[in-house]
Amino acid sequence: MCIGYLKNPSKAIEEFKDKTAVKTMQNSLVMLLLGSIIFALNTVIGLRMIDAMPLEITGPEILVSLLEMGTLNMATGAFFFILLGGLFFGFITKIVMTTLGGDGDYWDGLATISYPVFSVSLGILLAMVSSYVPLIGPVLAFIFVAVFLALGYTSMFRLAKEMFGTGMLEAFIGVTVILGVGLVAIYGGLLTTPEGIMAVIP
Repeated sequence: MCIGYLKNPSKAIEEFKDKTAVKTMQNSLVMLLLGSIIFALNTVIGLRMIDAMPLEITGPEILVSLLEMGTLNMATGAFFFILLGGLFFGFITKIVMTTLGGDGDYWDGLATISYPVFSVSLGILLAMVSSYVPLIGPVLAFIFVAVFLALGYTSMFRLAKEMFGTGMLEAFIGVTVILGVGLVAIYGGLLTTPEGIMAVIP
């Protein structure tokens, strides 16, 4: 499932849209679960990278607040944040796409979210790992982020179109609305915590 998606995303999505409701549910949940696990791993690696950075780069307040939470707590939080957020945004996707004239259920919405989440999480993981490679590490990290973000965005667009049977314009509008809502929700959530306020307000 994962290998087929990474090797030939277009073919995998074409085959995925024709699966039964049970298969759609299973595949969507597995991909979201994998993405959540990888994001938790990304958190562990990211905290180690932050810990190794000088305070002039990270800022003492942010560094102390992050490290005091503990690696396990942060990784667990990242796992549930992505998992529960993906499940919730599957519902948001269903609302947005059906409002735009599409025809689909919750699992179609979750499929539209779960594959891009997996793609982006894998891209970040590969970028973090490659950043340890001497000399060409930053270049490899840039390539991985660019490729997997592009794959995630185009997959979300294509899945929204195929799973809900809409035209390209409706799919584009739907994906734009969903991503916009996600960014606003994350930003608003950050502003409800002292650490988040310190991070986003100079």
